[in-house]
Amino acid sequence: MQVLRPLKAIRAKCMDCTCNQPKEIRLCPITTCLLWPYRMGKRPTTESQGSRTEER
Repeated sequence: MQVLRPLKAIRAKCMDCTCNQPKEIRLCPITTCLLWPYRMGKRPTTESQGSRTEER
């Protein structure tokens, strides 16, 4: 059994949920899912966080 990092594990769960259809992950309508913001395998960022890193 392979140990996955958290974001890769979330992506794998989304792949399982959509029957291994990557396009369906992008189009996922279940926005109430707690994993939804992480479904693309990346951490969600906001514009306010991006501007803070530029100020430093």
